[in-house]
Amino acid sequence: MMDLNLIITKDIEWLGQQDVTIPEPLFTSKKYVKYLEELATKSPPLFFCHLYNIYFSHIAGGQVIARKVSEKLLEGKELAICKWPGDPEELLKGMRDKLNALAQHWSRDEKNKCLKETSKCFMYMGTIIRLTIMR
Repeated sequence: MMDLNLIITKDIEWLGQQDVTIPEPLFTSKKYVKYLEELATKSPPLFFCHLYNIYFSHIAGGQVIARKVSEKLLEGKELAICKWPGDPEELLKGMRDKLNALAQHWSRDEKNKCLKETSKCFMYMGTIIRLTIMR
């Protein structure tokens, strides 16, 4: 199992050695982190909705974006956060299978709430992406 904090820390340290200024987290990012922490304790099904959407976006579109960033900004260096331990399609299938197995135990109401929560996930992620691009 990957230790995400260690991976991100490794990338941030490397970027710092390249004279790249690491900005402070945006208010929107902090707000989203707090929201996810609350969901993780109050409603695991809603948290898993965000987990899946973020995981999917990083594997699917993230690979293309990471390659472009690596080529154009990092002189070919691939950040550790962009490396996946296996075939992306298999990883997505594994995640989907695990979440579907969990969801079998959720009530219809919880499943409906998850469908509605997806729009919040896209809203938060869209806002963070827009703010990142505008920086």
